Amino acid sequence: MDKTWYEHTLENSFKSNFQLKSNSNYDVVIVGGGLAGLSLLLQLVESGLDALLIESEVIGAGASGRNGGFCSPGWSQDYDALSNYLDLETVKELDRIASLGVMWMRKKCHEKGYENTYLTEGIITCFLSGKEREVEQKVKNSNKIFGSNNAFLTKNDLRDILISDRYLFGIRKDNAFHFHPLNFMKSLASECTAKGAKISEKSRLISFDKNSNHFNLKISIGKEIKTIRSNKVVFATGGYAGSEIKALRKYWIPIKTFIGVTEPLGKRIQDLFKRNFGFSDNRRAGNYFRIVGGDRISWGRGISAFGDISESLIKKQVSDDINFFFPQLGGINIDYAWSGKMAYASHMMPYVGPIQAGKEEGLFALTGFGGHGMNTAPGAAIILADHLISGGNSCDVFNAFKRTWNGGFLGPYAAEIKYTYLRLRDYLEQVYQRH
Repeated sequence: MDKTWYEHTLENSFKSNFQLKSNSNYDVVIVGGGLAGLSLLLQLVESGLDALLIESEVIGAGASGRNGGFCSPGWSQDYDALSNYLDLETVKELDRIASLGVMWMRKKCHEKGYENTYLTEGIITCFLSGKEREVEQKVKNSNKIFGSNNAFLTKNDLRDILISDRYLFGIRKDNAFHFHPLNFMKSLASECTAKGAKISEKSRLISFDKNSNHFNLKISIGKEIKTIRSNKVVFATGGYAGSEIKALRKYWIPIKTFIGVTEPLGKRIQDLFKRNFGFSDNRRAGNYFRIVGGDRISWGRGISAFGDISESLIKKQVSDDINFFFPQLGGINIDYAWSGKMAYASHMMPYVGPIQAGKEEGLFALTGFGGHGMNTAPGAAIILADHLISGGNSCDVFNAFKRTWNGGFLGPYAAEIKYTYLRLRDYLEQVYQRH
């Protein structure tokens, strides 16, 4: 089940030839070879720092290389919710960082070496419930506050793009696109090493301790154990962090989501999509889908705080979803199915910046981006890089999002109850809307 459609269509390869040696010294060690870690690594090496990234598997094996392939401004916590406890200027700064991440990603996708990322402009949020006039006014207000150019779409507007009777209206997001995330990750890793960065794959952090002004890190590479030193350590592991990262692991919950990719649909794809936008719906744990490979549908669905579900069940659930929203297809086969883990804190915002507590000084976090990491991770990496390079208070915007205990072994159960409640609310709202 772990073999994704992205792996089957991978065009940009990367394999690190770097050989990690014991007793070597680094300015910064980054733990985690996802988008957060790599985008930070690139900026550090471009500034002249001696930086090493270690990845327990291979580049792109985690969420950054197996997600829905959407990149649009915003965080896992929406701006209305953030405005309930943050002042407007802080919310605007967070929006700036999210937009900065999108611009950084778009620029990269157009650079030499990133040709196979297949950037396609346009993402639309489709509504299954809600009051049309209220949503339209909300779009206008948001555009005015944040200087964006999102567009409200009536049902007729939406039907000119997407052929489904299930959706009532939509919002076309400004400054948003979709792409091939795994090709992007491999290209980014290649650029990092070409500029002198060191990447060690299949290298797992076992333990670390602080001695004077530096950290001693024990790294497992196959049957060998390497001990290295670093002045600073950044955890960018997302939902794949192990128990060895006790400084942060207890502050988030790994949440899984599931994706299936259909068989080739040929000309039938024209009965569904008039334009190749990426689509998501407004439910709290809704679907997200787009065309991939010219005539296949990539369909994401569901979240779970517990373990894997079978490949066959994912395929059935994805097929049922697609048949519900597009009954004109008359049945469909799913060729690929997989899952991926995201890291969510209880406040649904990331941990970015120093972990300031006694012996933890010199440790940094760049993690917990939830389901919106393709723009927020590089945006936050830019902010953290500035702090690591020049110091200062660039990370202060994230101070509001404190480390909050994840509930221990009861945490996943609490998360699952919450998501069940949210799904029930979504269902009842849709029923009410229809009547």
